[in-house]
Amino acid sequence: MPGRIERWCIVVLLVGIVAGGSLAQSPVYEVPAALVAVPAAQPAAERPVGIFSDMAPGGTPEGWKQLRFPSVRQETEYSLVEQDGRVVLQSKSVMSASALITQVTVDPGRHPYLHWSWKTREDCFSGSWRRPESDDFPLRLFVIFERSRGFFSFFRRFGSGFPGDAILYVADATAHQAGERSSHVSGRIKVVPLEGPGRAGRVWGQHVRDVRADYVELFGHQSTHVAAIAVMTDTDNSRTACVSFFGDIYFSETTP
Repeated sequence: MPGRIERWCIVVLLVGIVAGGSLAQSPVYEVPAALVAVPAAQPAAERPVGIFSDMAPGGTPEGWKQLRFPSVRQETEYSLVEQDGRVVLQSKSVMSASALITQVTVDPGRHPYLHWSWKTREDCFSGSWRRPESDDFPLRLFVIFERSRGFFSFFRRFGSGFPGDAILYVADATAHQAGERSSHVSGRIKVVPLEGPGRAGRVWGQHVRDVRADYVELFGHQSTHVAAIAVMTDTDNSRTACVSFFGDIYFSETTP
């Protein structure tokens, strides 16, 4: 994982995406007034985030951008590949760290259920979100929420932490749900450890999470809208290598 300030200033990343600029720009951002409010799309039974199976292999998914960390030389590579008879998102990390993120506007009150699948190799390192020296994971999925009282209306300068909240789902079968749920980076990042997929790299882990209920449990109040989804594989602290895969990601009104 990169440095404490750099790596999880998700606010800066999202502002860069909305403004259409580079993710490696100066840490000072001005948000155009026209971008403060993002109109929600029309209601639907499902809200797609990344339907990779409908895309062609090669390159990165349209609408997704890299989050690069200046303190980490190597970036994790993300690309669409064919795997198990369908197109999925592959992450290839070699002593590297970076995330892939997309902006969304989802009301958890209407579409509370987040669906996704993932798998990884048996030899990939899984560390601890509580210790910065070992904070590497083969499979991460972030749900990033708008700040209360206006979308990006106050974002002006890069600083430590970020005023929004995030839920981080990680594949970590060794963790206990009753333990400390805050990331060492910020108390505004709450971690939900999930049972990992088959670690031999042949079995997909399928997940459906009630994001609205998870948020209330973790933060003690109702959430704002979801502003972005990010996936990540990182191996910079452990100095190892890992290949992982992410299947389709979407929100729904109800569970199957």
